[in-house]
Amino acid sequence: MKEILDKIQADFNHRVKIEERRPGIFQLYLPIYHEDGDMIDVFIVPKSGNKYELCDFGQTLMRLSYSYEIDTPNKETILQRILNENKLTEDDGNIKMETNSTTIFTDIMHITQAYAKIGSMRYFKREVIESLFFEQLDRFIDTELQDFHPQKKVLPIPGRDDLEADYQFMPNGHPVYLFGVKDSNKAKLATICCLEYRKANLNFRGWVVNEDMEKLPKKDWQRLTNNCDKQFTSLEDFKMDVKNFLERERK
Repeated sequence: MKEILDKIQADFNHRVKIEERRPGIFQLYLPIYHEDGDMIDVFIVPKSGNKYELCDFGQTLMRLSYSYEIDTPNKETILQRILNENKLTEDDGNIKMETNSTTIFTDIMHITQAYAKIGSMRYFKREVIESLFFEQLDRFIDTELQDFHPQKKVLPIPGRDDLEADYQFMPNGHPVYLFGVKDSNKAKLATICCLEYRKANLNFRGWVVNEDMEKLPKKDWQRLTNNCDKQFTSLEDFKMDVKNFLERERK
């Protein structure tokens, strides 16, 4: 172990303090910091042969939890994407990677940069919030609308995978196609889908649930209004009223 610790000291020009925290577990106090100025926690643990493990013993996620919880599937997906992109593994919060004496310097730099990125996940809120609209829509349909036998990502026109509806309900003899709309691009796509379904002489109802209708450009919501059968102005509006509208379709 002394050999690898000496190499770390040399690689960092002796600008690193190394402290044995428990037998065989050494903490590296490196001049590498999170955005708020706190030093990044990294430990090195000997494994078999000439192998070692760099890890944080859960410090990165614990530190993040003070201001930002990984409490939804979408946030977990973002975390897993960071881990996969950096070839890291996570075991009960401990984020780690294997290293050896040849690659120790580059591996330390690599894993500490990944820790810094994970520690900054709270700044990803815009991406998370935008995706949460669909996550929350999915969760509501999965838990509250199963009586209407929803199907996800359906293709009403065979072979036209560019005209996908987010959901299909079958309250009676004809389908209700639902589109989630959070921005101008999705509004345009929902409009085109409804137009194409009509051109194909499909017997259907086209519904839209907006994340926030007031945020759409005027031309987009006008086109939606002219070409779909029902719009819910927000997700909350959808949650409150959709069962009543689906029940009316049954009659």
